[in-house]
Amino acid sequence: MSRHPITIKDIARILNISVSTVSRALKNHPDISDATKKAVQEMARELNYRPNEIALSLKNRRSKIIGIMVPKLVHHFFSSVIEGVENVAYDSDYQVMIYHSDELVEREIQLTQSFMSYRLDGLVVSMSKETKDFGHFDKLAQLGVPIVYFDRVPEGDYNKILFDDYQGAYDAVKHMIECGCRKIVHFGASTTMDIGLKRQNGYLDALKDAGIEANESLIVNCDSYECALIQTEKILQSVPDLDGVFAVNDLTAIGTIKQLQKLGKSIPQDVKVMGFTNEISSAIYSPSLSTVDQQGVQMGEEAAKLLLKNMDGIKRAQVKTISANLVIRESTCKLN
Repeated sequence: MSRHPITIKDIARILNISVSTVSRALKNHPDISDATKKAVQEMARELNYRPNEIALSLKNRRSKIIGIMVPKLVHHFFSSVIEGVENVAYDSDYQVMIYHSDELVEREIQLTQSFMSYRLDGLVVSMSKETKDFGHFDKLAQLGVPIVYFDRVPEGDYNKILFDDYQGAYDAVKHMIECGCRKIVHFGASTTMDIGLKRQNGYLDALKDAGIEANESLIVNCDSYECALIQTEKILQSVPDLDGVFAVNDLTAIGTIKQLQKLGKSIPQDVKVMGFTNEISSAIYSPSLSTVDQQGVQMGEEAAKLLLKNMDGIKRAQVKTISANLVIRESTCKLN
């Protein structure tokens, strides 16, 4: 014969004390004596008592669910951020629901509209490439859903977890210059995105500080593997003495290496190539790719921690920036 789940009423009846006393004893309330706390806690263990999480979430008006929206699930960086969010969320007894916009602002808007009928306690977001107006997120926040942005973020007073894209790009190009590069192409993202602008500025400042004059023809809007296959051949035709390529992400860098090799160039002897992100593929491709580690897991963990703080009532917007770290492999050079 099955029995109902143990409740605090059962513990109160067995110990002949009030339900409120049991509740406060389980919460370690200072008004309850140590002897009573010990008796209640021992009985709870003996009866295998577990709090009713559904009832608690209803009482606290919380679903114990947080969401994370990313532009793409296939990229290692975004999957790493998801891992970081889950690490913190699960330790705090939260479940994580994962959504992706597929780089489409229309889909992003549809998702935020559907969130209005969900009982999400909070949301971690990286916006799509198409997103220029983020009013759909503002509407969600106005309904009381805390939001923390990461990587691709809106301008203004919002909770953000950023990566030091400028310093990462600066350090990457400085490393290439120290390896002997003088004609370095930048395959970059659109500068309408903050990360694209910061990485381009890091590239330009590294050249300037080394006394190398920047050439606008060496800055190409190209941020995908497929684009790199096309643009590498074009840029090599116009700049045959090209000796370096700094790509905005690792997949673009890998496409660049593949096409350079097809065109008879040796990596890194003829052309040195640097990526950005530290995808899994960057370590196993041949030659292995030098890159900037974007530390996605740490970014996800920091985003989840900040979100939980906001869900607990800390409303002041905060911004945290994660430092850049170079990973030097075979596609550039080892410096003494």
